[in-house]
Amino acid sequence: MNRKTLSLVLTAAMLSSAAAAIPAAAEENVTVSIMCAYASEDPHGQYVYQYAEAFNAANPGITVEIQAISSNDIYAKLASMATSPDDLPTLFWSSVDMAPSELDIGIVESLDEYLDEETKASFANGVLEGASFDGKIAFYPIDVQPSAVIYRKDRFDEAGLSVPTTWEEFLECARALTLDSDGDGEIDQWGFSMVGSNNSSGQSRFMSYLWSCGNDIVRNEDGEWVSEIDNDKFLADFSFWTDLYTVEGVVPTSITEVDYATAANYFAMGYTSIILSGSNAIGVAYNSNPDLKGSLGSFVIPGDAPGTMLNAEGYALCTYASDEEKAAAVEFLKFFSNNDPELGLWQASGKIPATIEGQKAEYIVGDDYAGYLGTIEAGTVPTLNFPGFAALKTALGDAYSAVFAGQSTNEEAVKALAKEVDSMLEDYN
Repeated sequence: MNRKTLSLVLTAAMLSSAAAAIPAAAEENVTVSIMCAYASEDPHGQYVYQYAEAFNAANPGITVEIQAISSNDIYAKLASMATSPDDLPTLFWSSVDMAPSELDIGIVESLDEYLDEETKASFANGVLEGASFDGKIAFYPIDVQPSAVIYRKDRFDEAGLSVPTTWEEFLECARALTLDSDGDGEIDQWGFSMVGSNNSSGQSRFMSYLWSCGNDIVRNEDGEWVSEIDNDKFLADFSFWTDLYTVEGVVPTSITEVDYATAANYFAMGYTSIILSGSNAIGVAYNSNPDLKGSLGSFVIPGDAPGTMLNAEGYALCTYASDEEKAAAVEFLKFFSNNDPELGLWQASGKIPATIEGQKAEYIVGDDYAGYLGTIEAGTVPTLNFPGFAALKTALGDAYSAVFAGQSTNEEAVKALAKEVDSMLEDYN
């Protein structure tokens, strides 16, 4: 079935489902505006518009409008709009690392009173907890994005490599897979597709690495936020990561310019053999290079501690929306997550559905998703309800970027980071 035919089939199925799910249209037209990170991404962004179109057709009293925006830009945009609440959208894309900051500026409506017990029971184990802060559901989970490591099984087999369980073993694999593949004297294939850009994508992966090494970064002790960064262990762990580029050379050049999209493309095109990512990188790889199907596997992030939160993603409901807008928005969210039998958005993106039924899908039961399901089963980092989470990630990004750019030594970067985090914690204690 080609994409156009599939689209028509999905739209027909969703129209039928939506009509059955919502018995009566609104008496007056209600507009549900959505600031959406999914819509800005290829190839799965198309499905957001399809779902909205199908919902609108079945509900003539409701109009869902999609505004595409990068996930890296959405918090800054919302923060600037919060000064004029009437400009805020009804729904906006959110995630576990963004929600604490959104809650802190007062733009998130708890969903507890809007979701019936049947809807709550439809989510997979741990998902609603992963989208909740201080006992309140902060956003409607659409998918979960625990991080794991995706690798080229064929290249591991050719090199006689085993799946690493420690970061030292990971480095040995990366060294073995960094090659001059065409014999011209220049490295053209690197072991590790690091995301080195100083944005949310790079910062999140660095944080996952630090967690997996047993670094809390920040934690709550008896109601007070504390941190332990300026010590020998943290310095050693920090240096291991930056040395992958500055000393070992197992990651591509110009690392500060390598954002997620570039790193995922490098992996898809075969320039790299390992990538630390959410499962969305699998979707990118298969859509860019279908020949990779059957050649990919994934494994749990190396280290002695969990290296990832469950990382639920979805949509938050705006505090300033009208009651009618809120009610219509919740109906759309239910429709969005339960009315596509082919799971088009999830399959195309490689994301793992947030619902019990969605996680039974055939596409996530192979070697390529094994590391993600193993991570969920083994347990993840508890949701970090730190209101300065976005600022903390920025501080981490500034630290590694300074080393990558040759502006600081590891020691200088860690000292500056510790000072900045201590100052930050004073603001939140």
